[in-house]
Amino acid sequence: MAKLLLLPLVAALLLPSCLGFAIPAPAVTRSSNLRGTTRLDAGFKLPEINLPWDTSSPKSSPADAKAPIQPNDRVVVFGGTGGVGQLVAKKLRARNKGYDVRVVVRDAARAQELLEDDAEGEVGVAELNLVGDDKAGDDELKMALEGATGVVVSLGTTAFPTKRWAGGNNPQAIDEEAVSRIANLAAETPTLRRMVLLTSVGVDRTGEMPFLILNLFGVLDAKKAGEEAVKNASARAGFGYAIVRPGRLVGGPYTNLDLANLFKTEGGASNGVTLERGDSLLGDCKRDATAEAVLQCLENVECEDVAFSMVSNEERALTDGEWGAAFAGMRD
Repeated sequence: MAKLLLLPLVAALLLPSCLGFAIPAPAVTRSSNLRGTTRLDAGFKLPEINLPWDTSSPKSSPADAKAPIQPNDRVVVFGGTGGVGQLVAKKLRARNKGYDVRVVVRDAARAQELLEDDAEGEVGVAELNLVGDDKAGDDELKMALEGATGVVVSLGTTAFPTKRWAGGNNPQAIDEEAVSRIANLAAETPTLRRMVLLTSVGVDRTGEMPFLILNLFGVLDAKKAGEEAVKNASARAGFGYAIVRPGRLVGGPYTNLDLANLFKTEGGASNGVTLERGDSLLGDCKRDATAEAVLQCLENVECEDVAFSMVSNEERALTDGEWGAAFAGMRD
């Protein structure tokens, strides 16, 4: 008689295992009601059995891996002392969303000088060299990327040989090799959801004027290689990417050794922009408008795996909704 009474109990214990479900160990929860102490509470919990036809349980969506950055998220900006990089860091802080902004630069003292007065709140600075004999190792780059939800890469050098090429700071080393290293290590950052890379119009038109001249020393080829590295890293890791291809950068801060710097070309009073998928536009683009495009790529829910060109116009700045509509129509 006792054996018969035990049969239902044995069946209840064995049935879940026969169906492929495991009986969980006693649940352990932590309680911190008492300061300085930890109490462990153990208790038995019945297994949850989800039948094949039960669709009521929420499932995580792959799209979550490409979700926009959220308040208090960490954003790492490579090239934070460049014209656009400075503006991106300042605009992120000015959003008043508590973003944890970290810039990765070659000269920490210069970065602190440039960003201290105008940025709303503190900006973290990591001093790393990306080229030359003393370039940072992978471990140092991983540390700079640690905890990042968003990554912005705003690197570059002159298209033609100048003193800025000293120490190996040429387009191949910066726009191709350094960007590729960042992209590959970013793919190993589990928190990353969005990566934005600034390149240039003309990367797909190197056989056309004026890009034929601009690319004499391979700057556009190097930028294109960096783009491909970001796309490949995104495909492997699942984060969202955006490739922003502005026209000739104008307006402050002036950091380039070009005519726009010499004549302090401002590019108009408004922040209106023309956007097109791919690489089709030609013209000037304000640095401030370019920085706003970067923030939209980080924050706008519609921005997911896009590559677009942009130039400035004399119209009003786009609203968040208009940016979203533009992104939705240009997804790769």
